[in-house]
Amino acid sequence: MFNGPKFFKPLKDTKPLYKLLEDTNGGLVILSSGLSLSKLISSLLLLHSTSQGTLLILSPSSATLKSKINFHLKTLNPQFYQVPVEITADLPVNHRHSLYSSGSVCFITPRILIVDLLTNKLPASIIFGLIILNAHSVSETSTEAFIVRIFRSLNRSAFVRVFSDRPQAMVSGFAKAERTMKCLHIRKLHLWPRFQVYVSQELEQDPPDVVDIRVLMSKYMMGIEKAIVEVMGACLKEMRKTNKLF
Repeated sequence: MFNGPKFFKPLKDTKPLYKLLEDTNGGLVILSSGLSLSKLISSLLLLHSTSQGTLLILSPSSATLKSKINFHLKTLNPQFYQVPVEITADLPVNHRHSLYSSGSVCFITPRILIVDLLTNKLPASIIFGLIILNAHSVSETSTEAFIVRIFRSLNRSAFVRVFSDRPQAMVSGFAKAERTMKCLHIRKLHLWPRFQVYVSQELEQDPPDVVDIRVLMSKYMMGIEKAIVEVMGACLKEMRKTNKLF
């Protein structure tokens, strides 16, 4: 669904995205591996307007994911000039406050976000929403869960959207997805597997180029193959003699 730049144009019209965007509370999105989480996030960021308020993204632990998001922002819309700024502890308080009030999109480290929330240096009322990119690593005792708990207590109208492209990690343990939604105060779960109708339709519009490369076996490789086949044949003959299942 997200493996082609043209996906950006019909973004609002695709039913899965529409269901996510219409929910003011946010939601937990679990998509199949390889569906380009970075391009999905970039498409969502391009829909953001400064008049809506500031949009915060918890900085992912992987610098690669962050760089991919910035890359896709410029690829999907070459005229996009507002690359998200990262808010860290190195920025002075007054600079951080101006970024919080700018209405733009900002990456922010979990550590500085929780500090600014607890010390009232972040005006939570002007925050439009919060995006978390590692739902698979969130637990009741994680920093992300604590941040959302404090953030929700200060701003109930903002959304919290949580994403994961590791579905296999969301089935580990007992009711992993349900516990994640509970600790993040999220009500809706959005599942986007490859066989989902709308995902499948988008993938079929831009199929991958499959290149079939066949490597010819050398004389020695063919000799090894022949020997393996003979050994397997001999083993099957012995098994037929000793085992009535054959």
